[in-house]
Formats: sequence, structure tokens, C-alpha cells
Amino acid sequence: MVFFVCEGCNESIKKPQVDKHAARCSSCYAVTCVDCNVTFHGDDYRAHTSCISEAERYERTVYRGVRKGEKGKGGKQTPQEAWNAIVEEARERKAEADGSIRDYLCQLCDCENVPRKEKQFKNFTSNSLRLRGREREVGMMWDFLSKLRAEKNEVREAEKKKEAEEEEKKKAMVKKEIEEKEAKEKEEREKNKRKAPSDSTAVAPPDSSSAAVKVIKKILKSSPSNSLKLKSLRAQSHAKLVKKDIYKGEDDDSFKKYLKKIVKGSDKFKLDAKLVTLND
Repeated sequence: MVFFVCEGCNESIKKPQVDKHAARCSSCYAVTCVDCNVTFHGDDYRAHTSCISEAERYERTVYRGVRKGEKGKGGKQTPQEAWNAIVEEARERKAEADGSIRDYLCQLCDCENVPRKEKQFKNFTSNSLRLRGREREVGMMWDFLSKLRAEKNEVREAEKKKEAEEEEKKKAMVKKEIEEKEAKEKEEREKNKRKAPSDSTAVAPPDSSSAAVKVIKKILKSSPSNSLKLKSLRAQSHAKLVKKDIYKGEDDDSFKKYLKKIVKGSDKFKLDAKLVTLND
């Protein structure tokens, strides 16, 4: 229960009794909440449905709980907090309700812990607002509040749906970005692969084959019988071809293929088994 102090006479008043006190106290120009020390003028106090707890007020340095009226864990309202908000909204939208229940909707806001279920609500309203035997008005109040709650639920569901759709869009965008990045990386790899020298390009560049033939021919001419085993020719020609910048490969296997291709591809040489001979 929220308590107030009259700023005119300093009397403590329960929230449901504020209007009665204001009617008989000529100096009552405002009321102040006992717990949070906030002053309310006119009917502003009606919107003050919940307040800080005693622990929060007197033990601020150590208390870390959630304040009353604030959203709880994870920023979510408790069911009762959500219902209290609907009861408060009913007063603000009383013009939409039947004229016979508008005043009762205002009075209901002054009550604490208004039940959320129909049977308990009707019993509570009949007793608290003195509406015994007036089932029609009580039923109309429940129907009006139920209508507002349905609207709230509809809005909340729409918001959830929108959030889910936005989340799906974000996931789709992230997935698309990843796929585009992977495709780009793959394209770069393929591009670099095409640029990298293959055995054929590294082994026998067209513009260097004639120069290589001249070097090999010169080596064979200086050899007995104008011939050498392929292994010996490989050993003697490698350094010379590299020095003259004719052969640009790196490993031995590539050079073997390169030399064999030059020898086989030229009519200046004859390759018999592993013996290379200079043709006459």
C-alpha cells in the first residue's frame, strides 16, 4: 500500500483515502509519497501505483534488487506489473468505456494488487468498490480491461514477430556476407593458381627453348663422341642454363622434365634410352 503525507496538514493518508482527505482539508494543495519523497499535485498521485521498497530507501549502498514498478530480470514485466499497467491505461482511456463504469475504472487505479483472473477480479471489485449486486457494471469493467489486455497482447505479438523477422534478416545478411567472402577468396585462389607457373610453363618457356638448345649443343660438342648420359648432361647444363637466365625453375624434378622436353623437342639431339647424342 502506498502512503502519502498531506503538504497542508502533514497527516499520513492511504492512497484510496487521498480524495476524501482533500475534500475536507482546505490546506491540502499536494501530497508527498512517504517512500520516495516525490510530491504530487492535483490528481497526479493516481499514476503513482508502485514505489521503492524500504530496503532501497534505507540501504541504498548495499541493496541491488529490482525496484517496484520497474521491469524485472531481463527487462521483462511480471504478469502483475503488466496487469497494473492495463488498469492504469483503463483510466486514461475511460472515454471509450460505458459511462456507468468510468468512475469505477478511476477508483480501481487506487486499489492495490487488482486480481488478473475473472472470478477473483469480480469478487475483489464487488467488495473494494462496493458493487455487490451490480454484476452488470462489474462484468463491463472486466470486459473493458480484457479488451485492453487483448490489444496489448496483439501489439506484443506483432513486436515479437517483427523482432523475429529482423533477426532472420540479420542472420541472412551475415550468411550472405560469409558466402560472398568465401566466394571472393575462392576466386582469388583460382586466380593465383592460374598465375602460378605450371610444370609446362616453368619447364619450357617458348622464348627460351632455342637458347637452351644452343647451350646443350655446345656441351655435347665438347664431349667424347658428341654424347652424354642424360644424368651427366643434366648436371653440366643446369648451372649454365640458370646463370644465363634461360631456366627459371627451382626443384630438380622440374629441371628433369624441362631438359627432357628440350632434348625430345629438338631435331638436333637423339635420345636413346638415357644417352643423349648430337645429331650430325
